[in-house]
Amino acid sequence: MKRFKEFLNSYIVEFDWKDIAIFKLCLTAFGMMIGISLPKRKRNSIMAICGSVFVLTTIVLFARLFGVACPFCQEEEDFEDDDEDEDEKGFVMRITAEDE
Repeated sequence: MKRFKEFLNSYIVEFDWKDIAIFKLCLTAFGMMIGISLPKRKRNSIMAICGSVFVLTTIVLFARLFGVACPFCQEEEDFEDDDEDEDEKGFVMRITAEDE
């Protein structure tokens, strides 16, 4: 699972705004297909669940936009790797995506 997560993280770094828009349109269409296929008696409960998920995720996204840290979204730091041997392995540079 960790390799899959690393693959997805490296793949998403290559996305630009067009790819993200296409991805969101795809998920929206999929959600609409599921919503249309639901029986009428279950739609209200599903609508309440989906509405609450929408509101929560929107709050998290806007919090990131305005620089507010989400306590649930932060990764835990691993302090076990603080060995003196790290200096002997050489300089490690993390490459991040830049705007073109």
